[in-house]
Amino acid sequence: MYFSWDSFAVFFRRHVSAIWQGFRVWWRREEGSEYAVYLTHDLSMLRLIETFCESAPQLTLMTHIMLHTDRARAVQYVSVMASITSIAWMVVDYHRSLRSFLPDKAKQGWCSAFVYFLWNLLLIAPRVAAVALFSTVLPSLVAAHFLLIWPVLVFWAWRQQTDFMDSVGGEWLYRATVGLIWYFSWFNVAEGGTRWRSIIYHAFMATDGGILLVTWWCYRDPVATQAYAPVLLATLSLTYLMGLLLKTLYYCCFHPTLWRPRVRADGLGAELTDGQGMLFRTFTPPASVTPQVWNKRMASHATCFYYNAEVL
Repeated sequence: MYFSWDSFAVFFRRHVSAIWQGFRVWWRREEGSEYAVYLTHDLSMLRLIETFCESAPQLTLMTHIMLHTDRARAVQYVSVMASITSIAWMVVDYHRSLRSFLPDKAKQGWCSAFVYFLWNLLLIAPRVAAVALFSTVLPSLVAAHFLLIWPVLVFWAWRQQTDFMDSVGGEWLYRATVGLIWYFSWFNVAEGGTRWRSIIYHAFMATDGGILLVTWWCYRDPVATQAYAPVLLATLSLTYLMGLLLKTLYYCCFHPTLWRPRVRADGLGAELTDGQGMLFRTFTPPASVTPQVWNKRMASHATCFYYNAEVL
């Protein structure tokens, strides 16, 4: 397993900075809670990237080994379930973290969070399983499949004109990371309504997943897999369909309302609007933080995730 001390150092420093800022706000009652919120969100995004760049591929590999050997202990099944649950919860955690930037945010209740978690779980799990099943019959083509799909996803991120980083090279690195996340799960990166983007993405991924499963079905060992193959194929298909239905239900019935335009001038910051009634925060950062960088990141993600309450 590849380990980067530089990445660990950056991740550790940001954790310490967030904890220290929170301690200062609590102990001395200093202003700066918004800065702590910003650092917490920064860490949440790093965890999201780590989840899909490391945890999801590792889970796919672990599932592949279990299927390929056709021998697994109960603890391995528990480990797989815990891993996929952790990945889905990380998406929920990031979603909830973004709400900290909305001054008039409608807090996401536990019922809403559970439905959000559930549809992510039901969409990510079949994707991981489909890639793992494909790898059991054509292991040499898994990398080729990824290298075929990933550039398409990166190109789509480029077509959406993302503007997250401050340099051209950094922006392309961000788009490459988004493409990797999209290989497993939907992640909105651009302003505007996301209904058609979501439909296109899920139609594309459903088609790709179907191709992976059909390939596995055609190349599998009929004797060794006859006991579970039909049930597994039907279960994965129904699970993905149920995830799509739950996602639609979430945005129709459980999505928190975010529309409440108002102006605030309490010394902690101002409220901005994206022209459609969406409000998000911009804070006055410490002197060591460049205001343009500070505001850009928060505004970008708040706008992308909450541009339109009726995204589906």
